[in-house]
Amino acid sequence: MNRSIIAAVLAGVFLSGGAYAAPAEEQGTLTITGEVTGTACRFDNGNNVSAIELGNVPASAFQGYDVGVDVPFGENEATTPMILVCDPTKDVIIKVDGAAFDYNDVIENTVAQGSGGATGVGFKLYHKNKLIEKDGNSTLAISDLKSLGDNKYELLLSARYAKAATNVSEGKVNGTVKLMVIQE
Repeated sequence: MNRSIIAAVLAGVFLSGGAYAAPAEEQGTLTITGEVTGTACRFDNGNNVSAIELGNVPASAFQGYDVGVDVPFGENEATTPMILVCDPTKDVIIKVDGAAFDYNDVIENTVAQGSGGATGVGFKLYHKNKLIEKDGNSTLAISDLKSLGDNKYELLLSARYAKAATNVSEGKVNGTVKLMVIQE
């Protein structure tokens, strides 16, 4: 009896499979392929941290500038360059953590107003006057980076104050971003 129940169940499973089959023109096949590889470009260990200290700027310096625009006051370069190890035949793509930005590519101030932070102001990040955007579209020609030999290159960034809101108040302005370098 057990054998006949099993046979009946299996026959039902096999017969019902045909009832659920769709005609060939109602079906499609998608094949996804990819490969995960190491990057051809990376930060050199011990040379992947730097800082930029901007000059003091009065809140009134932002008057007359639109929101999202950087101002030509207080700009400065990093205290030390970051060192990249890269393939000398490929350009470098700089990706910046998007969480640190507003929609105008302004790096947001991390000092809260209640803790002495300025409002309505942040930063924009540059390499040789080229804006480093949050969306990863910032490609730098490898020839724009100073070669140190042995596939090592200097990445010297600069920053400028940028207007983040209509009203700007005085206070401290700080920001931290995470950078990633890629070569494709």
